Amino acid sequence: MRILLIAFRNFTRNSRRFLLLGLAVTAGFLFVCTAQSLVAGLSFQINMRGARYYGGHVIISQTQALARHITPAEENLLIVGAIGRAGIHAAEISHRTRFDTDGVVFFNGESVMTRRIIGEDWSEEGPRIKGLEFVSGNPDEMTDPRGGLISEVTARRLGARVGDQIVLRVTRQGGAIDTIPLLVKAIFREVSIFGFYTVYMDRGVLNQALGFEPGYSATVGLYLDDYRGADWVAMRLNAALDKHYTARPVVSFMEEVRTMLQALSAVSNGVLALLAIVVAVGILNLYRVIIYERTREIGTMRAIGLQQTQVRNIILLEALFLALCSACAGLALSAIVLRALSLLNFVGAAGFDIFLDRGHLAWVLYADNVGIDVLLITAVTIVGALGPARAAKSIEPVKALRAE
Repeated sequence: MRILLIAFRNFTRNSRRFLLLGLAVTAGFLFVCTAQSLVAGLSFQINMRGARYYGGHVIISQTQALARHITPAEENLLIVGAIGRAGIHAAEISHRTRFDTDGVVFFNGESVMTRRIIGEDWSEEGPRIKGLEFVSGNPDEMTDPRGGLISEVTARRLGARVGDQIVLRVTRQGGAIDTIPLLVKAIFREVSIFGFYTVYMDRGVLNQALGFEPGYSATVGLYLDDYRGADWVAMRLNAALDKHYTARPVVSFMEEVRTMLQALSAVSNGVLALLAIVVAVGILNLYRVIIYERTREIGTMRAIGLQQTQVRNIILLEALFLALCSACAGLALSAIVLRALSLLNFVGAAGFDIFLDRGHLAWVLYADNVGIDVLLITAVTIVGALGPARAAKSIEPVKALRAE
């Protein structure tokens, strides 16, 4: 405790001596924290949009035909049982039917080819779907099974508005054509790959039109509290599921985007490692100068009875205080910088809109990432100060007190 108090007093009373070091460490933490938060924000936006479009952060689908026919209720029981055996806690579980080919929506003599018709249960996914950016209408009215949500692009090409009745044309099992009249309850705006030419409607109504059993679902999706665990959850589920089913994280459906995120993460980690080396070398050199300037002070501490290891520990504790204070300052500055960046408008940035939140950069500060960054910057600072601290403990008191 005595050593801790001496180190704290030295640090607070000689703050000007540590100013340059503190600025270097603060700048390093600011850069690392800001870069990681922006990459995390991009990843969050992709996973959020992808989960809403595909029906979960982890998607379970049938890959092989079962030897015997089972009812939708039996299939659901099988999948829910696998989720329980895997020990997975899902925030929500979704059931979806989708139609991806040859869908057409008609209105007032105009027609538009659909990219995807999504049949979902509003009671399960309503809160998630309401996260879309709606330009008109009330999505809460989707409790009406005759309702539908259409994209702004589709509405503009058809000339349709909220309250109009549109007609969907789909192909049933066996090749027959069927039509579905829907009332437009709301119109949403979404980025290209997740929203253009997409229609949301009731799963039961779509099942009936496609000739499926009432409770049929093409996929079962799991929404997670933390999407970063999707790979682990998919691995656990694949071990628990029947061989006829497979679980995949939602980003696996967007391989190009996944590769981009992995590249950004690798670059961020590479810069972090390089910055750690630069900070460590800088601290080492600056601490050598500080120790030289403190020769008489160190000699005085030795003369009043402090042991060599105690002198070394005091130096290292000062470095610890420096790292913690710099990390706090860097975190505060990072939050300010991130907030300023989020105010910039990138609407119209072609190809970049999938990473944006209503035209603005999104960022996420995860507590675990910040904690790891604090530990890393603290370790780098202490490692940089370790050599000079060892040199300080070897200073002879008599020679030190004679030094000018």
